[in-house]
Amino acid sequence: MLRRYRTIRLNALSTSLLLVFGVFTAPPVSGQEIGLVPGQSCLSAGCHEDLGQKNVVHMPAASGTTCVFCHAASEPGRHEFKLAAQGSKLCAGCHNVLGDKRNQHMPVKMGMCTMCHEPHQSDNRKLLKARPVSKLCFGCHSESAFQDKVTHGPVEEGSCTGCHEPHASDHARLIKAAMPELCFECHNRNLRDADGKSLSAAKKTFDDETLTKHMPFGIGQCAMCHAPHASPNHRLLNAPYPAEFYTSYSEDKYFCFGCHDAGAFAAPRTLTATEFRNGDLNLHFRHVNRDKGRTCRACHDHHAAENPKLIRDSVPFGNRFISITNFELTASGGQCGPTCHALVKYDRLEAEENALKVSPRQGEDASFEEPERLRQEQMK
Repeated sequence: MLRRYRTIRLNALSTSLLLVFGVFTAPPVSGQEIGLVPGQSCLSAGCHEDLGQKNVVHMPAASGTTCVFCHAASEPGRHEFKLAAQGSKLCAGCHNVLGDKRNQHMPVKMGMCTMCHEPHQSDNRKLLKARPVSKLCFGCHSESAFQDKVTHGPVEEGSCTGCHEPHASDHARLIKAAMPELCFECHNRNLRDADGKSLSAAKKTFDDETLTKHMPFGIGQCAMCHAPHASPNHRLLNAPYPAEFYTSYSEDKYFCFGCHDAGAFAAPRTLTATEFRNGDLNLHFRHVNRDKGRTCRACHDHHAAENPKLIRDSVPFGNRFISITNFELTASGGQCGPTCHALVKYDRLEAEENALKVSPRQGEDASFEEPERLRQEQMK
């Protein structure tokens, strides 16, 4: 009994393009007439049997009977094919990836969807060519730019699309939302860093209108201080800042001096460089500029605080907290009573006398009463 054959009309990539994607290894010769037994498809006819075998199969390629969604025969009944449309226009027949977004990812803008996606099947979700997503991104973007001493959690996990849109966005650098909303997608709850240290919910602090806010944080510009991907510095800062509570002083250790005047820490006595002084005794210098100086965080919060000047109520110190109590500002000075020492007062116009129970200082940064105390102790 003779079998009845029928010719098929296929819309397909050119033979050369099919070879690039590895769709088949031994295609019919271009222009050769092809025939199929009734009921057979592109997948079952012995040409493209390897399609439809992976975890994720593009819907038009799933059955072998809907190839015409993307491929068109140059001449009916012959193995000569062309795409039904060129570049991203073909994909846009089904997928709306651009909308009216202002910024487009370069491969999308150039119609090069297959730089990232397999056209027929893949072992990865979204028909991606590689996983994790970062491996795919590093095909174009330098991996070294995302590796450093401190790495942002999403980058460490290879989750580029946690922050960036892969196709198009209204925001620069294809980020999914403007700052700080983007950051608050994760930092709206307590987190832990790579060392297990607690990171408080920044959004809760940001939303609290009773707090005094650090300017960059208050206007939601997180990137003014923090690198989004990786950094050699503590807490992903854009420049150095000591990770320790105590450190010897040098100007180049402090990222803060990008905005704040380092002169406030340069001289033991001054009448102009800082308002935090007792008479002309520079209390910033006294706290920070020494072999075992306190870092800025000993007194100031980096995001927001209940007190003026970002003075914190408490500061982590090892496994406990140091309290900062009785802080108060006056027109020409103030007072402070932290765990470190008893309540002390300071005044820029008329220096206060404080009976500090600490080792007396020598030199220009000694308080007015300390030289006498030191002399008496030496006479004992």
